[in-house]
Order: sequence, then structure tokens, then C-alpha cells
Amino acid sequence: MKAFPGAPCRGLVPEAGLRRLAQLEAVMTLAWRPRLRITAGFAMTLGAMLSAGPAAAMQTGADFPPPNLDDYVVIDDELADGDGDGVKETQIRHYGNLAGDRIFSMTSDGILWAWSLEGHGGGGDPEHNYVIRDSDCDGAFDERYGLDEEFNVPECAK
Repeated sequence: MKAFPGAPCRGLVPEAGLRRLAQLEAVMTLAWRPRLRITAGFAMTLGAMLSAGPAAAMQTGADFPPPNLDDYVVIDDELADGDGDGVKETQIRHYGNLAGDRIFSMTSDGILWAWSLEGHGGGGDPEHNYVIRDSDCDGAFDERYGLDEEFNVPECAK
């Protein structure tokens, strides 16, 4: 990790990300960048957080793999209210790649409990646009939601 103070991600950037950062900055237009911002009143409803797509019923019981971040760089970090109680306890880390795909990680009390994936162009395909959640904080992502479905911080991460 290296400090890269001039980058939009403001802080540390993985070594591999530095090589792609200049290219990524070139494709980040003012029209694309605001889509990465999440408002402070956000309550983990990805329909409000990301462009909504068709509903995919929440799936449980499987071990959904976390995303591969090899082609992504950190774009932003922020705190958000993940359970609607008015307290910003969830760190949201934004990742982006050159294709315009976005990934968000959600961490509360030091526990990474969810990943959100959205391909360039929005949430129209539930096979590639979804949220995976670790419901019991055991490190396995055992729930999968569509981008327009509501989910919250699991009790074990509060």
C-alpha cells in the first residue's frame, strides 16, 4: 500500500491499483462519479443506493464467494447507518474498475458482513448485480439479495 494523496480515493492505494489509477481517473467523469456517493440518510436499501433492477428473491443456505478485486481500485470510504437507528456504524468502501463496474463492502464493528456488486449499466441482471451477506458473522456469505431488496447489519456485527 502506498499513500497517493492526489487520488480521488484519498489515502492508501494497493500497489497493483497504482498502475491503473491514472487510467481509472481518465474514465471517471462528473456524470459517473456522483453515482458512487451514498447519502448520509442511507439505510441499507440498495434500491436507493444503486440503480434498481428487477427483484431477485433472497437466497439462503449457499456459500456465495466474495468478489475478486484484482481489477478494482478503492474509490471512496464513508460511514453510513446500516440498521436505521440513526447511528453511522457501517463503513462503506467503494471500489471501481475501468469498465465502470462497482463493488461496495460493508463493515461494522470490524466485521465485513456484506458485498454489493453492480455491473456497468445498472442492476438489470440479478446474476451479476446483487448483494451477498454474512448473516451470522462466520466469514461465509450465506444470503444473496437483489439490488432492490432491503437488508441490514446482522445482529452479530452490532
